Amino acid sequence: MIDIRYITSFFFLILFGGVFFSFLAIDISNFSSPKNDTLTGFQKLTRFNEETWYSMIGFTSILKIVSGVFMFIWSFKYTTLNVFIYNGEKASTTFFNKLLAGCSIVTGIAGISLIIVDLGTLWTISGVIHNYFEVIIIILLQQGGNRAANNNIHLYSIIYLLIAEDVTILLQWPYNAFWFLFQGLSVDWVFFIQFIRLYFTTKRHYREDYISLPLNASSDNESETEEHDLPDHHKKGNHLNHVLLLPFAAFCHIVGNVLFTIFLKEAFACYLFGFSYGFTFPSLAFFVYLDTHLRQINQKSLFSYLTPLF
Repeated sequence: MIDIRYITSFFFLILFGGVFFSFLAIDISNFSSPKNDTLTGFQKLTRFNEETWYSMIGFTSILKIVSGVFMFIWSFKYTTLNVFIYNGEKASTTFFNKLLAGCSIVTGIAGISLIIVDLGTLWTISGVIHNYFEVIIIILLQQGGNRAANNNIHLYSIIYLLIAEDVTILLQWPYNAFWFLFQGLSVDWVFFIQFIRLYFTTKRHYREDYISLPLNASSDNESETEEHDLPDHHKKGNHLNHVLLLPFAAFCHIVGNVLFTIFLKEAFACYLFGFSYGFTFPSLAFFVYLDTHLRQINQKSLFSYLTPLF
């Protein structure tokens, strides 16, 4: 039977390829010189209603920062429900939750800085930090959620940061804009696919673990009693639903990025891009909340198998 993960990965690979080739259809000669930002006098990349744009960015930036602060509080204050399991070793999701919190806060700060200096090369200095946190999360998931498994996690992410931002600074308009969009979109796609596969891997391992639970009863009545005593979440798998918040949040983010990339000159697509963040980071905050509070609510020790993807 064909694994649904491979079908999903192939589908999104084709979709990403379509977005990539949409760059080839862009006639660069039709792009006029960008306006200058009123504060710095530097070139900016936007040409639409500034009040609507700033209002959208300001609103979602507040949501990001507030979500990140609460995620940090919950991560430090409470014990997590989930653990990463890799090669028989368990690692708490606490560091993972803190990375989500950091990503949320720095993205909110990038939004505030966008209002101050507008969307230009100067802004990318703060904007690239959002992708930097995504890269750390991607690498962390790749090594089974255990940061001790590879001490080079920060080295790899710093290398990405230097390449992404240095190329953006050195290129001239409009190539710097295309490069920054492309590298950011690539990271966002990997981020999304990681969460999609993480959910299906978690679901599969959880189901296999439930099926293989030892029932040592000597009679049918004892067997029924033992299964009856299992937590309701083991029977229904309801606690897996909150893991679905991760790919949902990444999906909202990637939709906004795709619209912004394909319809680069459409103001409405840019507004939707900003609005998508209003769903992304509150959803991640809700995941962290459930991850740190479900144990206290249900008084059960439940583990999700958040495993590496390859």
